[in-house]
Amino acid sequence: MEEGLIANEKKKPSDVKKTYLAKISEEKKQQLKADSLKIVAKKDSANFIVDTSKFEQFISQNSEERVLIMGDSECGGLCKQLNDYCIQNGHKLVASFVWNSATILNFAYADTVTQIIKKYKPTYIFLVVGLNELYAKDIAKRKNAAMALAKKLEGVRYSWIGPANYVKDYGINNAFFTSALPGTFFSSKDLNLPKGSDNRHPNTEGYRMWMDTIASWVSTSAKYPLQMNEPLKRKQGIKSKIISLNASKYRGY
Repeated sequence: MEEGLIANEKKKPSDVKKTYLAKISEEKKQQLKADSLKIVAKKDSANFIVDTSKFEQFISQNSEERVLIMGDSECGGLCKQLNDYCIQNGHKLVASFVWNSATILNFAYADTVTQIIKKYKPTYIFLVVGLNELYAKDIAKRKNAAMALAKKLEGVRYSWIGPANYVKDYGINNAFFTSALPGTFFSSKDLNLPKGSDNRHPNTEGYRMWMDTIASWVSTSAKYPLQMNEPLKRKQGIKSKIISLNASKYRGY
């Protein structure tokens, strides 16, 4: 007992304050979680709707997230813009997984995604996929893959970003929308973004505009909100790991 009292006496006032505030913050978080999980509306005697919005909003304003972004080649442009947002808002971009030429089939059926999540332990994931499937017509097959990928993401807060279409697709965006959890899919197909020399990918300005639009949605309307105040400084170097693969050489399954 005396040792404990002595240890407490040696603590600096600032340390005691930090410990107290951390305890209060955790108690508030748990209380909000308990409140949010109360049944707020009954559909019938067997089913009910659970509202967790208050808890998610609290998390978005009080958490420093471990962010992972993964996707096809468009991820390679967005990750640079996301990095600026993470620095501005106190999040840590732990890794960027860019799988060039990949489709939903690669992400769904390779164990690569599972291994990367296990290694980097993100608390928030941005998924960007679909650019290579705008001409795909085997939508049922790809919807099954999208549902399999959504299963892999269970347990982690995420936002699923649809491709920035350069042509009209045959239903791939809708397949993703109906596979992701309600409120987690962001449709980019109607955005008018300036393109690069290949007329498929956005250019640097296009990626900035795209990320700004995504950030506004994530912070205000997404199922899993995230603090995403606009960066005061742009084009900051990425210090985290960038994992780059090409599906033409490694499809993963």
